[in-house]
Amino acid sequence: MNTIAAEWIKLRTLRSTWWALGIGVLLSLALTMLGATTVISRWDPGRTPDQAAMGIIVAVYVGVILGQLPFGMLGTMTISGEYASGMIDTTLVAMPSRGRVLVAKAAVLGGAATAASLLIAIPGYLFGRLVAAEFHPSLLPAEVWKVIGGGTLMIAATTLLGLALGAILRNGAVATAALVAIVLLLPFVANMLPWGEEVNSFLPTWPALQLIEQLPDIMPTWAAFTVLAGWAVVPLLIAVIVQRLLASRGGAD
Repeated sequence: MNTIAAEWIKLRTLRSTWWALGIGVLLSLALTMLGATTVISRWDPGRTPDQAAMGIIVAVYVGVILGQLPFGMLGTMTISGEYASGMIDTTLVAMPSRGRVLVAKAAVLGGAATAASLLIAIPGYLFGRLVAAEFHPSLLPAEVWKVIGGGTLMIAATTLLGLALGAILRNGAVATAALVAIVLLLPFVANMLPWGEEVNSFLPTWPALQLIEQLPDIMPTWAAFTVLAGWAVVPLLIAVIVQRLLASRGGAD
């Protein structure tokens, strides 16, 4: 717990944290409101209250995952900045276990990313209900929880993927480039290949888009959640192994 508390203090006292979170939240919220207004204006008058509620949630979480890259960049900066400044040496003096430090960073960043997703989703949802008032949307139909869970998990997974890449590569620019390649470029390239759908089913973007109902189902819902969770956990496990190898060599570099 002391390690988590220390990482929380470091995270909240960095200006880059608030810039990344602020940009991600405000950009996503603006896109959410714009998208919700545009989509709702095109709805058929016969839409039912449950359909209206589902449409609002889908529009909101499309906006939520559009903010994933600033959160992922926060993940890369959180640890690569320590390597660049040399603060990692001080961190490791206070807590020699590199794996524990990384897990603590992941816990703090994952919590911050989840909270940030709520700062986008809740105002976006209230705005959507206001715009769609004539359809008398119901509160939260059962099927919306898949969308909420998928969108939130995508934000957390991208943030933790950024952290893992920063820990493995220890260079903010290179880690950010790798993050953009995994989240944006690889799905685009794979989509042009004959077997691209199979490749995309193992990348984080397609399962997330399926869960927020922006793509036809390419896999069962449980599999989409599993792939997303894997992108949050597996790169971190690799990063922990890399950190332990560094420890065995007796240096921070």
